[in-house]
Amino acid sequence: MMNRLRIAAFSLALALAPFAALAQGTVPGQFVVPLGFCQLNATALASAVKLSSCVSASFTASAGTDPTQLVVTSVTGYIRTGQIIISGTGITAGTVITGQVSGTAGGAGTYQLSASNTASSASATSGGIPPGATMAYLDAETAAVRFRDDGGAPTASVGSLIATGNPGIFYTGTLSALQFIAATGSPLLNVSFYRQ
Repeated sequence: MMNRLRIAAFSLALALAPFAALAQGTVPGQFVVPLGFCQLNATALASAVKLSSCVSASFTASAGTDPTQLVVTSVTGYIRTGQIIISGTGITAGTVITGQVSGTAGGAGTYQLSASNTASSASATSGGIPPGATMAYLDAETAAVRFRDDGGAPTASVGSLIATGNPGIFYTGTLSALQFIAATGSPLLNVSFYRQ
């Protein structure tokens, strides 16, 4: 009787494993470390776009007394070390956030940059692929998205489909090679990054 209960419990654990694994940030059979989240909105998805344009945080920023520092306020999202500046007047696109000097972790505060800036109350965004990320969970909201990872640009009718209303997909491979585009409507693509 005890062996039957153990077998039944093991079978139930196996059946539920994929759902529990996704909720806990693991992939069945392997442990993964979460590295952050970003989004591609309908405007970005109007043409083929890479994960380097994926926004993790939007904020207001001004240059600090040290021009390689950025004083950040009004943060939506989470700023992490290693993110790149995607946009912001007075901040060179591609500048890397190399650390946080002070403030709320991932929020308002002073950040160290890889280059000088001249921002003055600029609206800015940061994101991209986190350093060390080896996989991503991709989930489409509102409308479907297509992607390609072979170097070619997807179109609304060419590429692998990420449909809404279905579980997303885990992608392992060269994350910088991924390109996305709206397949229909005005989608939002949610991306969670992990390291194996």
